[in-house]
Amino acid sequence: MRRTLALAILGAVMASPSLAQAEAKEQRVEHSIVIDAPADAVWAVAGDFVGLNKWYPPIEASKLVLGRNNEVGAIRLLTRRNGTKVEEKLIDYEPWNRSLTYTYAEGDPISSDYFATLTVRPLPDGKSLVEWKARFKRLAYWTDNPPPGQDDETPTKALNAGYKLGLENLKRMLESR
Repeated sequence: MRRTLALAILGAVMASPSLAQAEAKEQRVEHSIVIDAPADAVWAVAGDFVGLNKWYPPIEASKLVLGRNNEVGAIRLLTRRNGTKVEEKLIDYEPWNRSLTYTYAEGDPISSDYFATLTVRPLPDGKSLVEWKARFKRLAYWTDNPPPGQDDETPTKALNAGYKLGLENLKRMLESR
């Protein structure tokens, strides 16, 4: 009985073009920068999950609200300069690989299904490569006609600008030491 019902529902969804196409495509952004500082020094700043406000200009404040900093499951509350707030959850933290991955947990996100990874890699001559990438969907992922501000372009544009600004500021900060 359950199998018959499941097949009937699947058939109805597949037969309805509007329902089958209503899932937004996943978007991606990726930025990187070379910093003239050793990877361990860069990781000490960029790998501090709760310390994002120290180098990422759009964030005014960052506060640990659950767990322990830099431990999987930790949740930080970010206050943006525009006053909006969002909680992000650390879902992977590998200090030996200088990599961390996080996602939205609650609050006022700019996208849905957001997963971001920041990685620091050592380069020759004591330099570092910092990579920051994300995959996500627009806020109104369920419709082919999203309202203004909930389309594909809005989060893509915001994240591209923010990641670029953040990495440039991280570089400026670390190279001026």
